[in-house]
Parts: sequence; structure tokens; C-alpha cells
Amino acid sequence: MFGLSMKIIWIIVAVAFAIGEAATLALTMVWFSLGALCALAVSYFVDSVFIQILVFAIVSGLLLLLATKKLIKMDRSKEENAWTSIDTNIMAVVGKQGIVLNEISPYKPGLVKVKGEDWTAISKTGETIEEGCEVEVVAVEGVKLVVRKNSFFKNRR
Repeated sequence: MFGLSMKIIWIIVAVAFAIGEAATLALTMVWFSLGALCALAVSYFVDSVFIQILVFAIVSGLLLLLATKKLIKMDRSKEENAWTSIDTNIMAVVGKQGIVLNEISPYKPGLVKVKGEDWTAISKTGETIEEGCEVEVVAVEGVKLVVRKNSFFKNRR
């Protein structure tokens, strides 16, 4: 094939799928990369291209079906059948505690520090929350956090 040995072709296929996986992070192309590596190993013992392609297809297909299904099952909550592994983006702050840096009043958002980051925040109940109070994030509205006074902690004044 184009003057290349099958060993070189399988290496190219494995690297191409690995790069594709790194670019998408969809956890699908990695199995084809592993299948190509298995076909590469078989190419050292068998010269038949058909058998190498068959090994590639079987290994890739089985890994795609079994490993992906297993990973999805591990990532789902048994109780609610919902994704529960790691919160991503802004939803990762809901339910977390923070400290008020600038007073939050009914008509003026304030500033809070949550998980080491500063966020604009508004009060859930429309009450004034003084600087130094501990708050809990109850929701996200646009780019603002909706917070309430944390009744479990005392003010840090």
C-alpha cells in the first residue's frame, strides 16, 4: 500500500485516532486507537491484511461497546439516573459556601468569593447581606450567583 509497510500504517492510524480523541474528548476515538495498536501487534505475526483489519474492527468495536457502556454506567447516579460525576462550568458553585466581599443590597448586586473566585451576586430574598457574611449559592441567573445567608455559620466580622 503506497510503498508503506502495514506496521507504519497501523502506527499512523493509531496516532491519528489519538489526536482526534485529544481534540474532541468524546471518549470514542481512543478505542479505535487501541484497536490499531492491537492490529499493529498482530502485523508482527501475521502478514494477512484482512486478518489485521479484522482484529482492528473487532477490538475497536468491543472496546467501544463494552468500555464506553461501563464508563457511562459508573458515571450515572443509581438513584436518579442523572449525571453526577463532576459538576462543570458555572453549575459547580451551586450549593457551595462563600464570603461576601462587597455588601449585597436589594437593588445593588454585591461581590462574593466562592471556591477562590470572585462572583457578582444577588440576594435570594432581596435582603441586605453585609460584607464578611458567609453565604450559600442557591442558583445561577445569567452570570450572577443567587445567594442566601448561611444560617449554619456566624458572621466573620
